Amino acid sequence: TTDTATEPTDDSPGGVNAPAPSRDAVRSEKVEIVDFAYDPDPVTIEEGGKVIWINEDSAPHTATAEDGSFDTGTIEKGKIKSETFKQAGTFTYFCEVHPTMHGTVEVVE
Repeated sequence: TTDTATEPTDDSPGGVNAPAPSRDAVRSEKVEIVDFAYDPDPVTIEEGGKVIWINEDSAPHTATAEDGSFDTGTIEKGKIKSETFKQAGTFTYFCEVHPTMHGTVEVVE
């Protein structure tokens, strides 16, 4: 037998079928609320996908769309809320309790 270079040589976990980089669109994305900030920000999801906010902070927060298209309501410490995004677009949001907190959801087709 001859040794050919047809075998994958990717050393990353999962080889050539490794997951896409996190900045590519995914079906769902978790956003932690920590130290009065949304992390990660922005997030990119597929059309029809959802964002799950997890409040790891000491205070209650919301994720409220600036255009009024969604509102998680109050998320208490240790709780989660999610929203499904059915249309492509860029959605900016803020915390009604702490209006200096801002985030962005990018929804792609």
